[in-house]
Amino acid sequence: MTTIRADERVFTAHLKEGPFLSGVDRGRWRLVSVKWPYSVIGVSAAVREGAPDEYTFRFELTNYPETAPTAQLWDIERGSRLESKKYPTGRARAQMAFRIDWNGGQALYLPCDRIAIQGHEAWRTQHASMIWSPADNITKYLRILYDLLNSHDYTGVRGI
Repeated sequence: MTTIRADERVFTAHLKEGPFLSGVDRGRWRLVSVKWPYSVIGVSAAVREGAPDEYTFRFELTNYPETAPTAQLWDIERGSRLESKKYPTGRARAQMAFRIDWNGGQALYLPCDRIAIQGHEAWRTQHASMIWSPADNITKYLRILYDLLNSHDYTGVRGI
């Protein structure tokens, strides 16, 4: 008999709730897979020349939602981190969020990310609306990604 961990049970419940399903219905994101403690989710991106219409992210969800998720850009076909030259970029915010010069691509540079928040205590006040709380669910992180990838700041693929 396989025992389902509490964090996985909560995540699975969140996938069945209105906020996540609404994003799916609107074409903002889609669930690709769950293999605990990882989940791969595709997030739609604005049309940009030479860029995909979706980026996939691999979330590590241990102790979810008590502990914030961490995510990395993911290549579904290769089953590994997305190559840096295929990362999304932008004029300012998107370029910073999807940094290739920070942490080896193991996490996104966002206030809601478990790894990125470490050492950035000022973000708790500077970006209070993006800070993860145990009362949050995965849609908080997904909305931030969707907003970035559909903003005027987003310019397409890095291509370096």
